[in-house]
Amino acid sequence: MPDDDLTDILASTGLAANGITDRIRADILSGAFGAGHRIKIGELAERYAVSAMPIREALRTLDGEGLLTIIPNKGARVRTVDAKFVRNLYDIRGALESLLVEHACNNMTFRAQQQIEAAQTRLEDAVGRDDTTDLLAANADFHNVLNQLGDNPEAVRILRMGQNLIASFRGQFGFQAGRLTGIAEEHRALMEALWNRDVSRAIAISRMHSTSARDDLIASLKD
Repeated sequence: MPDDDLTDILASTGLAANGITDRIRADILSGAFGAGHRIKIGELAERYAVSAMPIREALRTLDGEGLLTIIPNKGARVRTVDAKFVRNLYDIRGALESLLVEHACNNMTFRAQQQIEAAQTRLEDAVGRDDTTDLLAANADFHNVLNQLGDNPEAVRILRMGQNLIASFRGQFGFQAGRLTGIAEEHRALMEALWNRDVSRAIAISRMHSTSARDDLIASLKD
């Protein structure tokens, strides 16, 4: 088989797996697959009308996110998504983001500052329009710049594993009243600390930002 053909097959498989991952994740969060539910590759392939290969790739991704536990040669089981799950997820994110913010504060560049300000402008515009989709995209851009400045690829890799999961949570459960404005205000406070190279304040705001997001999502789960 020519190398180009193999590349095309691998690329199409990856795209298929990404789409199936999103669909399985959405079904888990919607309750279509309840906690403890045993998921079999053959049943998923039939449900989503795809081959087993993208299903396997999707299950590995969701296992990395913590939504599933893979059982060798048997498929996977759905984990419980509850307040404890969310708390643990955000506690890990808060610790890693604080580490990255510390380094980002010392590594800030004019170019990065422009990118952060542009993302914040889009975020605030989304808040004004109550557009959570655009807000989540701008929020991701804001934090991605900070994470790259943090200069710790392993920390960034771990954070990215849960990024789609967080977005799916928000798509499913939304935000509490006033939270969108709170996000914008917390970003502004963090930006001020970063521009002033106030490391201790930047870390404190980053921690508070993660804790606020955690508590808001937990409250949304209960609604």
